[in-house]
Amino acid sequence: MIKKIINEPKQFLNFLVTYFPGSSGNMLRRLLYKVRLSSLGTKLYTEIGFRLTCPRNIVIGNNADFMRDCSLNSCNGKINIGDNIAVNQNVDINSSDGGFIEIGNDVCIGNNVVIRAADHIYKRGKKITEFGHAGGKIIIGDNVWIGANCVITRNIRIGNHSIINAGSIVTRDVDAYSIVGGNPAKQIKMIK
Repeated sequence: MIKKIINEPKQFLNFLVTYFPGSSGNMLRRLLYKVRLSSLGTKLYTEIGFRLTCPRNIVIGNNADFMRDCSLNSCNGKINIGDNIAVNQNVDINSSDGGFIEIGNDVCIGNNVVIRAADHIYKRGKKITEFGHAGGKIIIGDNVWIGANCVITRNIRIGNHSIINAGSIVTRDVDAYSIVGGNPAKQIKMIK
């Protein structure tokens, strides 16, 4: 009971900082994340609803913009984000359960994208809630554009200067200078 009461002020502070609007809210989040993240560069911009779990496992570079309701989850995982990243609304970047995600410099991510570096493990004869996870890696190169509503699964490398069309499900590596799309995503053409 006492532990619950002690944790409530921390939960209230997190809620307040997460949903405090405007430039004051952005400033509060920046101050809090400067202390809580493993490393934070200059010029972080976050809108309301930006959430972190296990921030000590997260690195964010310079000039990072995160729109409403984005989340970075890295319990028992790691996330490294480079410089000049623009992340639209409702994006989930999740390396929890033994995953690793690296996002390069000059990357744009459309709204409703899921980047998940761990998958459920199927175990015959077990309940689905007992499956557990297998961690993997996702490496996204420099100057990459990921369109809206994409899903990127574990053990994927997306090469530099690539474009992932909106609505794509990326289940295998993407070569540099490629445009891919579909479910599963396939190469549409090379960028000259």
